[in-house]
Amino acid sequence: MDDFRKLLDIMARLRSEGGCEWDRVQTHASLRQYLLEETHEVLDAITRKDPEHLCEELGDLLLQIMFHARIAEENGQFDVSDVLSRISEKMIRRHPHVFSDATADTPDAVSLQWDHIKKTVENRNHASRIGGVPREFPSLLRAAKLTRKAARVGFDWENTGQVLAKVKEEMGELMEALPRGVPEELEHELGDVLFSLVNLARFINVNPEVAMMAANERFERRFREMEKIAAESGNSIENSDPATLDRFWEMAKKSTK
Repeated sequence: MDDFRKLLDIMARLRSEGGCEWDRVQTHASLRQYLLEETHEVLDAITRKDPEHLCEELGDLLLQIMFHARIAEENGQFDVSDVLSRISEKMIRRHPHVFSDATADTPDAVSLQWDHIKKTVENRNHASRIGGVPREFPSLLRAAKLTRKAARVGFDWENTGQVLAKVKEEMGELMEALPRGVPEELEHELGDVLFSLVNLARFINVNPEVAMMAANERFERRFREMEKIAAESGNSIENSDPATLDRFWEMAKKSTK
């Protein structure tokens, strides 16, 4: 708690008269981009399985939370103690199988209980069954959340084969649109393909956002290795023909496994 108190004092000093000119002018809105950046840097550290880096990035993310809490305190809205109190109360309330006498002996049962508490005890009802999914979520993650909510009320396929058929159907419609070359139509059909793939990810219990992050990481790692291989052979990516690039790519895939 001494370290926590120290961080509170640092933030108060930065925001005070004679503090940091940059920190003093920040608002909830101006800090949005930094909150997003720090969140993604935490995710990157997790992906890299780097505990030391993760420790540092979690600190940076915590600083953003403290920043927002300090601004709210200055506005007379709430302070960091309120933030801690509310999340503690929420965790106890949503885990009656731990802190009370309720029963939930599987992850699925816990998830259902969680949703039930949100709707009945906390009265977190929305006009739509798929409401409550923030628009600023990454698109793949938002699609997964929306379809999961729809599935809970029965709007879903019965098996993975049906989802695969939908993916093929959407791919067919995209292929038909390609020769016409209408930008709006292509955007529409490609969106449908991506959305159908998100549903497939849900059916096979894969988080599409995490899968895409991993794919990006693999591509970057392999491409950098391909550049290295090209340089070591006296070539460059820019001056290599397609066949040579394919050979470099296959070599990079093998060396980065």
